[in-house]
Amino acid sequence: MVSAKEIYDYIDGFAPFDTQMSYDNSGLLVGDFNTRSRKVVLALDADKQVVDEAVGLGAKIIVTHHPVIFNPLRSVMFDSVPYAAAKNDITIISAHTNLDIACGGVNDCLAKAVGVYADRRFDEDCAIFGHLDDAATAECFAKRIKLNMGLNGLRYTNVNDSIKTAVVSCGAGGGNIFMAAELGADSFITGEIKHHEIIFANEHNISVFDLGHFNSENMIIDRLTVLLSKQFPEAEFVKSKVFSDKTIYIK
Repeated sequence: MVSAKEIYDYIDGFAPFDTQMSYDNSGLLVGDFNTRSRKVVLALDADKQVVDEAVGLGAKIIVTHHPVIFNPLRSVMFDSVPYAAAKNDITIISAHTNLDIACGGVNDCLAKAVGVYADRRFDEDCAIFGHLDDAATAECFAKRIKLNMGLNGLRYTNVNDSIKTAVVSCGAGGGNIFMAAELGADSFITGEIKHHEIIFANEHNISVFDLGHFNSENMIIDRLTVLLSKQFPEAEFVKSKVFSDKTIYIK
């Protein structure tokens, strides 16, 4: 068995919780550090299906990337995830922006997956500036990303015929497009970007690659599952089979 405190301390060792951004709410969010379990479920998010999955597996601990409680709660309803977890004596640990910026964390995993080699890190903004091994057109780079990451689809803008550099910012990183322009990047890769940010990118000759929030971060759950399994072989760490991207891509 493994305790929630042991899991928390291990994650804290490579992605310190005190490095999370000021708006974040990472840490132990439901339950108790003394909770012990033979099985642990990992998911990008904890929804009611994930809680039900944990109950079915007999798992008393869930580890997520996105905080199960993000904004302050003014009430706790019977149909809410925190209530469902507490009702079933399930503890939830969430590692969010601290894991985004950690070495080997979400943003590093995304950069590696899309073939961007880091030259400079901007942890305070959750961004990496780097280069590609070989220059590519926007279309070729989009196809390469789709193939390498096994995506069903992605959005991109075709405004640059020779992409050599990129800024990578996982999740809702669209606001870092302004940094990308200051750095002179040819491209910008993220999980969410707003309309006016795309217009800005077009005006500054930066090709944008919007992978979707889920796609830009979900690979960290595989990595966490492997790391925790090696660290605590006495417990079974299971990636959720019920939580998936809710976006449908028409081919």
